[in-house]
Amino acid sequence: MFNHNILSLESLAPYSREGYYNPEQLHQSYLKTKTASLSSRVWKKLRQLNKKYFLNIWGVLFLVAVFLNLFYLQPLEWSKFSSTFQKSNSKGSFEAFVTVMVYGTIFFLINDVFLGKWAFSIYISRTRKLREKISKVEWLKLLSITFFIRSITPFSIGSEPYIIFWLRKRGISLRQASAIVSSLTVSWLLAQAIITWPSFITLQAQHNLVDPTKKELKYSWMVIAGLIVDIVSTLFVFTISYCKRVHYAFGLTRLKFNQIFKIKSSTALSKAELRHKYLDNKSFKKEFKRVFFNQTTIKILLLFTIQNILNYSLYALLAILILEGDQQNFQSFLNSFHIINVSTTSNNFLPTPGSEGTIQLTITKMNSLVGQGAAVAAQPAANNQNDAKEESLNKVIFLWRWFQKYKPFLCSVAFMTIYFLVFKCRLAFMNKKLKEVGPHRNISPELNAWYTVNDSLVLL
Repeated sequence: MFNHNILSLESLAPYSREGYYNPEQLHQSYLKTKTASLSSRVWKKLRQLNKKYFLNIWGVLFLVAVFLNLFYLQPLEWSKFSSTFQKSNSKGSFEAFVTVMVYGTIFFLINDVFLGKWAFSIYISRTRKLREKISKVEWLKLLSITFFIRSITPFSIGSEPYIIFWLRKRGISLRQASAIVSSLTVSWLLAQAIITWPSFITLQAQHNLVDPTKKELKYSWMVIAGLIVDIVSTLFVFTISYCKRVHYAFGLTRLKFNQIFKIKSSTALSKAELRHKYLDNKSFKKEFKRVFFNQTTIKILLLFTIQNILNYSLYALLAILILEGDQQNFQSFLNSFHIINVSTTSNNFLPTPGSEGTIQLTITKMNSLVGQGAAVAAQPAANNQNDAKEESLNKVIFLWRWFQKYKPFLCSVAFMTIYFLVFKCRLAFMNKKLKEVGPHRNISPELNAWYTVNDSLVLL
């Protein structure tokens, strides 16, 4: 108490200690101290908000983004969906609907579930540092959420951070998880380039896509630009993962930005600290080299190549069944395969969720460039036949997008909804059981004695 009084006297203004008592000055000083203390407590409370509130805020914003994406940015045309099924089978719409649902489910299970799980399992099995065995539900949770995020965000923003978060929850370090995600991203881009450029070279050799006499010549150059940007993106991702000076340059850019705008950050590093972290410390580069430069990457490349071939073969099968009619042959299958292959890769850099809208336009223009539909378009008198050809092409594109994007997206939403409801029900049941047991039912007498306050202690 004596020490406290001394500190209180020291904190007073000089005129108070020397005997010049001024109540108004003391009151103003007290108000300033109280205001500063209140503001510091408020900021402290804001910084100490539970993660639950941040997750709730993020969840609301996420649902708003999903709503805007589904109903405004890339709405599903359910009228086209029903009309497509009604016309896709002469036996009736119900048989066509069942066929599409079954085939789409098989395609989803093979391409997105089985092969997707296999890609992650190859890397995770090499770490051998898992805290527990990963259940099938957790695998489905990973695949569903990552596909969901890729479907609604441009450039698949958010899927890589979630994969890192999921790997860390499995007991893998942040450095290892980042190296695994970087290796998967580079491998996916390389797998696309491996099968895309042969397709483009084949189409160029057979149909001369850059012929000046073609009406859709500008789209040929747009496709070529997209393929070049895809190569640049692959090199950029690899450079970020492998070259330490790129990380150092990003760190210096952030430091300069904070200095210009006078932004104070507790996590910001000085120039010397950045140099030590990125140039002197080579741990991440060593980890990436260990993960990427081995036989596992070859397996991943083969796996991703199979996924892309299955994905593009699906479009080619739909094209020869609907577009070609009785003139079905292997050359038509290859042309459709090359078209969808080049169209998909050239749209990777466009900032629309799942390349929605742009990929449909690219596929249509590529069909015109290679001659599928161009011969019909050259006959002004055959307007009805031209309209039927265009309608059939739109049907092929829609069914392919249904198998490849919409059906897996809806399956992911259904799984996450069921998982969330089951999790909430189990949590509510556990809370109910805890309330029935009581807060001190399982506390031992020895521990319960600590909660008893003696009068003698109070007197002391």
